[in-house]
Amino acid sequence: MFVLFDLDGTLVDSGPAHLRAAAGAFRDRGLHVDEGDLVRFLVAHDAASAGMEPDIYLDIWRRMQPLYRREQESIAAFPGVADLLGRLPTIGLDAGIVTSKRRWAVERELGRLGWRHGFKCVVCREDTQRHKPSPDPILHAMRQLGSQPVAYLGDAPTDIAAARAAGLPAIGAAWGWAGAQALEAAGADWVLEAPADVLPLLQQIGAGHLEAGD
Repeated sequence: MFVLFDLDGTLVDSGPAHLRAAAGAFRDRGLHVDEGDLVRFLVAHDAASAGMEPDIYLDIWRRMQPLYRREQESIAAFPGVADLLGRLPTIGLDAGIVTSKRRWAVERELGRLGWRHGFKCVVCREDTQRHKPSPDPILHAMRQLGSQPVAYLGDAPTDIAAARAAGLPAIGAAWGWAGAQALEAAGADWVLEAPADVLPLLQQIGAGHLEAGD
């Protein structure tokens, strides 16, 4: 059995690095924005949801890439995540990642954290034409794994929407970007406050799958 995870804001605390890189990209473009604008840009899944013109939105992302590459050295796993990943096999679960992040950035972070070989599948932005909140990235992971995961865990409303559209239980990570209220409003089946809360819930969900013969 498998469980699927988002990466940024769920497994790794990349928020500060993203904010610094985005702030630099806006400055390079000659635009002055506050932290709320930066967060809105970073959690948006397209120009419309960011409230920006498409050409400006794409240009900011382009300018941000080299800045983020430098900031990656500061990114660490959230407290408790390494223990969570290490204990998944004890309850019969393997892990996969489904992220909207570019593959170069994902592979660099996994390598730095010693996680390069720790996931049965890693679905990145390049792997599907549509991205979360579309279910396509999760469905792509399910095809790779050849089975239906027990749940998808993410920190943003787009993660919850993608999981539900793919027919998976959706677990909200309240320690990430959006917070508990937004995840509950998005329809998360569970909202957890810390990585330490994840394993007992997954054990419960996995036991239900075994009883059902999945």
